[in-house]
Amino acid sequence: MTLLAGKYELVRPLGQGGMAEVWEAVLHGDAGFRRRVAVKRMAAERVGDERLQRMFVDEARLASRLHHPNLVAVIDFGIVEGVAFQVLELVDGLDAARLASLGSAAHQPMPAPVALGIAATVGHALHAAHTAVGDDGAALGVVHRDVSPQNVLVSRAGDVKLADFGIALWEQRTEKTIGAASRGKPTYMAPEQAMRSGGLDARADVFSLGCTLHALLTGESAMKDENALVDLLAGLELDADASLPAEVRELIGRAVRRDRQARHPTAEAFAQACERVQAALAPPGFELRRALKEWMALVVPASAPRLPTPTPSGRPSVHPSPAARRARVLGLVGAVVALGVASIVARQWPGPAAPPSAPGPAVTAPAEPAVQPADSPREVAALPVEPARSEARPRRALPAPAPAAPKAMGVLAIGGERLLKGEIFVDGRPAGFAPRQLELPTGAHQVELVLTDGTRLGPRVITVSAQHTESAPQRWVE
Repeated sequence: MTLLAGKYELVRPLGQGGMAEVWEAVLHGDAGFRRRVAVKRMAAERVGDERLQRMFVDEARLASRLHHPNLVAVIDFGIVEGVAFQVLELVDGLDAARLASLGSAAHQPMPAPVALGIAATVGHALHAAHTAVGDDGAALGVVHRDVSPQNVLVSRAGDVKLADFGIALWEQRTEKTIGAASRGKPTYMAPEQAMRSGGLDARADVFSLGCTLHALLTGESAMKDENALVDLLAGLELDADASLPAEVRELIGRAVRRDRQARHPTAEAFAQACERVQAALAPPGFELRRALKEWMALVVPASAPRLPTPTPSGRPSVHPSPAARRARVLGLVGAVVALGVASIVARQWPGPAAPPSAPGPAVTAPAEPAVQPADSPREVAALPVEPARSEARPRRALPAPAPAAPKAMGVLAIGGERLLKGEIFVDGRPAGFAPRQLELPTGAHQVELVLTDGTRLGPRVITVSAQHTESAPQRWVE
């Protein structure tokens, strides 16, 4: 038996994102001590990427400073033969997105008091992260930036935990500029996060948590279509689903206001508001853990056999969530390729469509978001790709070409009141709709916009350089 760092036995792969792979593992200690954990380590093909290495270490450093019963805990960190790894708490259950989907398929949607309880629990955990301080007593200034149902884990015992601070902002982060693939999910982003307008604070996570609560109750975020962000930036407010109780609509409506000054001031304030509405809607004697377990018994099997433990020599499989797949076709802020928690969640129970002989694996801690290749605009969504043509005759296999060296990238921001909903073309290729940030290969590009009335602006020759970053992009604003 080979042990990582002399004590972690890798049992089975649970998934892989763009930066890391996650394994179920067993911690072996003295006197026969054993504990199931999740080991998250840099993927072999990413070990030489210094920027991703810094991001990975930053995530572990931040997680070590956050302590709350409803945050996935980091247990250990180390570097073995140049490969960094984290050891995380293993959560035996499902992410909230999968759980809500199972409930919908079973015609047993998540009860409003349960959804409000989950949102309140996550709000309290977020507040602990937002108010965390460093060893010197100074505020860390944490903003999660990826609050969504996929990053909320629910255990079989009814515990709720917020996961994945892999793209969080905080004051002591060493890797300050993060690529477009690490921005979160478009349909859960606050407008100031999507546009990078001003510094982000805890209220961006309040917006995302309001969208998360809406998704748990209705199956979709309050930012439910590709025009929602554009409309929000144009001054229109988001409306909660009319089928929701009036108190819930009012609660969500305040959380997702365009002006962050009008939202709940803190995640704690939002959590307390959820608890007040929950108390008004819940039956007497309501208790979240018990209610969660009772509801889960209706939508998932009470017990399911585990998959056979595979030999950990194979490559971990990837299980992207439906939400992650849908995000790639959204045209509001670009294709987001973050696999997030749902990508590496090993499902403990089979979904409604799976036969009894094919149960899913167990949920664990989150993997890193996938990173797009650096040779194309990272936020250009749904660019056409010609399918490969079949050949009538077999062809002799040719040796694979050597991988191209990564290209330097720069960031271009396109926006302004005049350009709202204008379709963007970069070098003749469609790149979605303004407002938007694009990460492009450095050099000169022809950029053109087609406004909703048919007016064409450009093409303009715009040059981006490696000095154009997310915090200081090249801009086209009108």
